[in-house]
Amino acid sequence: MTKIFMFVNVDWFFLSHRLPIAEVAKDKGVEMTVFADFTSPHENNEYKGFSFLQSPLKRKYSSLYSSFKEFLKTIKLIKRERPSVIHAVTIKPIILLGIICFILKIPFIASISGLGPGFSPTSFLSKTRLFIIKSIYKIIFSSEQSRVICQSSHDAGILLNNGLVTNEKIIIVEGSGVDLEEYKFQKREMHGPIKVLMASRLLKDKGVREFCEAARKIKEKYNFKISFSLAGPIDYDSPGYLTKEEIEEICSSNEVEFIGNRSDLKDILAKSHIFVLPSYYAEGIPKVLLEAAASGCAVITTEHPGCRDAIIPGKTGMLIPPRDISSLINALVNMVSDRDLIESMGKAGRLMAEQKFCVSKVIENHYALYQTFNKDI
Repeated sequence: MTKIFMFVNVDWFFLSHRLPIAEVAKDKGVEMTVFADFTSPHENNEYKGFSFLQSPLKRKYSSLYSSFKEFLKTIKLIKRERPSVIHAVTIKPIILLGIICFILKIPFIASISGLGPGFSPTSFLSKTRLFIIKSIYKIIFSSEQSRVICQSSHDAGILLNNGLVTNEKIIIVEGSGVDLEEYKFQKREMHGPIKVLMASRLLKDKGVREFCEAARKIKEKYNFKISFSLAGPIDYDSPGYLTKEEIEEICSSNEVEFIGNRSDLKDILAKSHIFVLPSYYAEGIPKVLLEAAASGCAVITTEHPGCRDAIIPGKTGMLIPPRDISSLINALVNMVSDRDLIESMGKAGRLMAEQKFCVSKVIENHYALYQTFNKDI
């Protein structure tokens, strides 16, 4: 049986964005093992079709010495197990596994889920870091047995324009897909209060402050029947995180209900009329935008790489400039003033999700790529 190792930075990201790919591994004739840094306990036998193990790589950087120890543990693991293909997701696994695969001549696939803050340097230190990343990318993607999965043409263009990878090695897979059975379209009650939701990791550059400030100004100026809610996890390991105290203060001072990190997001989306993600983070295609569209929400998001790829402007939602509270307010006012528009955008969003973002298509794209390196799949 073909052996594939997938390395992801952290368990919750794998479970939210890559789990369906691993779940069908056994049916595809693949022995799949997923490695991630665990933030909570996982029993290996609780997942069907693949193995889920603590990664030798830690998500958070602590020191050069610790990273070198992680690298040595990982290369020892790879030399012992000798997988047919290694699939790395997010920047640290891509760099370290890419080097290992280059040395050991193992087929290597890198999934770039947005280029991240590292490709937007603001200081000498971050510019130096970016130079190192680019140099490593050039080396590991020079191998004939390497491929790069990008979620947007914007990210692919940056890699190509910087000479980091050749065009024939890039595969565009639009987002992580959405389970259309889990995120179902439901007809909304259009005569009561309009429910507006933002859900994301609670980072500054996801637009949390902009969303909350827009909510307060709309409530101050307009006599709409409207409610605003914010959901999502606090991610202390990400740059630009907001603390729980900061979130609670921002929400309470702007009359936004903070509902925390929810496991029932699909139910909340099904009852929301408008979904807002005013992000200026270096995204892939945010999965939550696909989930919102599949659930039948009208969407407001930014004219920003990744975000703009998740809607059809004017049909499934509206695009606004990043960091522009006035434009966000105008878009919300236009939607709330026209409930027929909300309803039609929700229906169009569901249709778009069915035609373009079904998770089964994403799964098939990945296994077709695995097959290029191993015909037995």
